[in-house]
Amino acid sequence: MKAKTKGLAGGADLQTYVDRLVEEKKFPEDLGSEVMDQIKSDIMSQVEDRINAVIIDNLPEDKLEEFNKLLDSDAKDAEVQGFLSANIPD
Repeated sequence: MKAKTKGLAGGADLQTYVDRLVEEKKFPEDLGSEVMDQIKSDIMSQVEDRINAVIIDNLPEDKLEEFNKLLDSDAKDAEVQGFLSANIPD
């Protein structure tokens, strides 16, 4: 079973991380704002996909259905984090 992960890894901290990555890469200043926005969007998608993959890989298989139901219920971030903390080994 594959868990639904759309929007699972997100938030201001992740955006700050992406912004810092782009800043440290020191792209040419003559790139337009649309190009920079697209670069940031692409990086954000890649980071979210990787985080979600790690979560799913570490979640016990018997918890995937319960996790999907939690996501489908539009649970608050704290609920999702609590579920993951309780069900993913350190």
